[in-house]
Amino acid sequence: MGKRWARLCALAGSLIVIIGIVAGSGLAASAVSARTAAASASTSVAPKSTNMLDCNGHSTKYQEVRQDMVGGCTDPRGTWGGRFEDNGTYVGHDEPTVKFISSAPGSGNDMTYVNTLGKDPQAKPTTSPHGKTVSDYAELSPAPWFGLPICDPGSYPQNPCTPDSDSNSGAINDPNAAGSAFMELQFYPPGYQPFVDGPSCDATHWCAALTIDSLESQFNFANINPACEEPVNFAFLQRNGVPAGPPSPQLADVSTLTPNAETLLMNPGDTIKVDMRDTPAGYLGVITDLTTHQQGFMISSAANGFRHILWDPTNLT
Repeated sequence: MGKRWARLCALAGSLIVIIGIVAGSGLAASAVSARTAAASASTSVAPKSTNMLDCNGHSTKYQEVRQDMVGGCTDPRGTWGGRFEDNGTYVGHDEPTVKFISSAPGSGNDMTYVNTLGKDPQAKPTTSPHGKTVSDYAELSPAPWFGLPICDPGSYPQNPCTPDSDSNSGAINDPNAAGSAFMELQFYPPGYQPFVDGPSCDATHWCAALTIDSLESQFNFANINPACEEPVNFAFLQRNGVPAGPPSPQLADVSTLTPNAETLLMNPGDTIKVDMRDTPAGYLGVITDLTTHQQGFMISSAANGFRHILWDPTNLT
């Protein structure tokens, strides 16, 4: 890897700007001011040696805060029989899905869902393959989530996009498609803590986080960046909206993945309302617990420390 390439991967992370993309195909739109965009283009940060520049934990340059981050990485459709590899290691996983597809203009800008959090069975989990199997929620699905693509010109396939517009293509087979990251509002079931090593915030509560995954490659998965292949922004939803630790791929540390006194905790069986919507500062996720009347939120803003990677794919060696 050439020196210039290493520097670009290490130093060119800017304040993240979540800007427009195709709402008509289910892609979100987040408009930002010209001032915010200009600031993001000129502000860079050197990453820590341990970070989340490759949430799969296979970076050739950096150590991952949380190896093989449970539920944190997306599973792109790769070119190896549809399977995605990170530095030669298959990192895909099953993701059953229910899709809500709308052709209404701007429909990705504001969404609301109401659902009930799962409860674990009273009996202890069983390991026997015979008879009736008892499983905790976290054993079956470590991170159910609501999500949608959002614009990131520094992500696959490394193309610009038009802010807050239905004109951008998001087709996987379109070499001119808008650069796209993937936002997930993830839920983590109880019982398998601490979160930095497992899927749970604590022994008895659900928690949630807003994540944004980018993919450092060109169209058809060419020139994948081996040092920071799948960088991720991560922040728990907090009652005060302040991240528990640095959300960005470059600066994330153990505090990022450690719930604190402001982290929204929800009981199994609670009914919750999930709101996801566009704001001038960035995409906003809000959870209102209709059972306990608590609320947590997180916005993917520069002020909150969300960042991305500015990448030059022509200097690979």
